[in-house]
This record gives sequence, structure tokens and C-alpha cells, in this order.
Amino acid sequence: MQESRFRYSTVSIIVHWTIFVLILANATFGGWMEDAPPSEKLGYYQLHKSVGITVLLLSLFRLGWRIAHPWPPFPEGMKLWERLFARGTHILFYVLMIGAPLLGWAAASAGGAPEVPLYGAVPAPNLPLPQGEQLSDAFGDWHKVMVKAIYVVLALHVLGALKHHFIDRDLVLHRMLPLVGRGRVKNDH
Repeated sequence: MQESRFRYSTVSIIVHWTIFVLILANATFGGWMEDAPPSEKLGYYQLHKSVGITVLLLSLFRLGWRIAHPWPPFPEGMKLWERLFARGTHILFYVLMIGAPLLGWAAASAGGAPEVPLYGAVPAPNLPLPQGEQLSDAFGDWHKVMVKAIYVVLALHVLGALKHHFIDRDLVLHRMLPLVGRGRVKNDH
């Protein structure tokens, strides 16, 4: 399944939207985890860790897929600054989607969090890191910075897609929409 000139592959589309939904869900679970009473914290922690490591694994898969299946070309006439901004945003997304879960896992591991199984079934040991509140807090702070950066980059990504759709009137947005027919997208030149 190669990326075509006109559209992302089905694999790219499914992984893209799955990661998107999981990131939004995990932001919610993380908030619930922080606000939960002590008796419920472990359950939310397990859910947050499970979804975070899923995002990490899907992002690593997506990065490998992207390396093996390059992006479809930009629309003709797209300005150089727009091309650089689009590529930079995508690359930053990969850094954040891999870095944020790793830093969260590192924070939990350095803080001596319980080794809860993913989704209650898959072993997920703590990372082999020195234990300490200071190290855990540092990883946790960076995790929170990266999560906030994900929100900013996500907003830029959505605004860029909307600009292509409503202002440039090209079919860049359609290339990643799951239910848009392939025939319509081929008209983008």
C-alpha cells in the first residue's frame, strides 16, 4: 500500500485518525487521573499509561511507515515557506508523539509507580531508571510541556488543513479524510 500522488494510503489514514482519537482520549484520562480520589487513581493511571504506550507504539509504526512510504507531493504552486512549515509541523508531531509518552513513562518509572499491565493484560514494566522524586518531577514537567506543545501543533495542523480547504481550495485535506472517494481526490493538480 503505497502513498499515491493524490491520497494517503489506507494504513496512513487509519493510523493518523487512531492516534488523533487516542491523544484526545488520553488527555482526558490524564486529567481524570490527576483529579481522582486516591482510591480511583490507580485505575486512571493504568488507563492513561495503556493509551500513552499505545500512542508511542503507533507513532513508532507510523514513523517507520512514513520512512518507507514518503508523503504525497505538495500541491503545485504551494509556497516554499508553506512547504517548510508543513514538514516542520509533521516532524515536530513525531517528536512529540514519541517523546511525550516516553517522558510520562519515565516520570512514572523514576517515581516508583506500580508496574500496571497495559489494559489489564499486557505486561508493561517500569523503565530501568534511577528512583527519585526530583528525577520523576523533571520527567513529569517535560511530559506536561510536550503535551501542551501537542495541543499547539495540533491547532496549527488543523488550521493548515482548513486553510487548504477553504482558502487555497485544494484537496490537501481530502487526502487524509477516511470517507472521501479516491476519484474526487485525483482532480487535485
